[in-house]
Amino acid sequence: HKHAPYVLTKPFHASQKLIEKDNYGITISLDVQHNFELEKEILAIGDGIKVIAPTRLRRKIKDRLAGAIDLYETEISDSGLITATKRLEYKGSAVLNYVYTKREVKKLKNVLDSHMADFKEKPIAIRSLLLKIPELRDILFNKNLNQIIRTIDKDAFLSKAIYFDKPTQSNWYVTWHQDATINVKDNITAEGFSGWTKKENIHSVCPPLEIQQNTFTLRIHLDDTDEQNGALQILAGSHKKRLNDSEIQLITQNCIAQTVEIGAGGVHLMKPLLLHASSKTRNQKRRRVLHLEFSSTNLPENMEWLEKEEI
Repeated sequence: HKHAPYVLTKPFHASQKLIEKDNYGITISLDVQHNFELEKEILAIGDGIKVIAPTRLRRKIKDRLAGAIDLYETEISDSGLITATKRLEYKGSAVLNYVYTKREVKKLKNVLDSHMADFKEKPIAIRSLLLKIPELRDILFNKNLNQIIRTIDKDAFLSKAIYFDKPTQSNWYVTWHQDATINVKDNITAEGFSGWTKKENIHSVCPPLEIQQNTFTLRIHLDDTDEQNGALQILAGSHKKRLNDSEIQLITQNCIAQTVEIGAGGVHLMKPLLLHASSKTRNQKRRRVLHLEFSSTNLPENMEWLEKEEI
């Protein structure tokens, strides 16, 4: 192998011994404790070396190489982001894969699992998510997500956060609908605000159209998602206005839906008035999503966003 002469003339350690040499390379042994400097020297040779044993060092090198590749994979180009924001504006939907590294996705799952460790039944939804699990915030708002938010709307703040899951023991589906409501602190009468509801002690209301049109959603996927495990179905371009039941029925019966397939660590950019639905999971695989909504609109006097959080 091309690196064999280098390793033989400049050994990793004084204990280095040549075990085997053939046309494919060399095998060496070291009598040395696992340490950071050794890892660094092995990684410096890149694809020219493979650790056979011990298992701990082998796993550590594999993890570090995978992590390095992940960092390259999760670079978001300016051109790709501009294209996605244009699709969001005109189609109401866009996908950006590789927004989070595998390590970040694992951290998000671990925080959620820790929060739900004592639950008898795993919830299919956790509303006011960051108010209940604030530890998620620092992981969620990484460099990539902040870049996406600022490109869409530099003045945007978080207005809503929900965790959704489709666990195998509690499967569910959602019919065609628009996300038409916002969450506020109190029920306050104001012009243009209608359809007040209260669920889980949360006041929700349908605001004027300009507030809905100013809002955008980022759905962060913690699992690979396709039509087999409840991926969203959408009708592109249906986000321009609020639709009544008859209009929704007419559109959904005469348009072809798209399935939003996305990998773990990817983000689905969506306008809340986009018509969307999802089916039950058919392959017994989970579909965990962190649903974040953002706005830059001020509410009328005395009315406050329930979950408003500056970015």
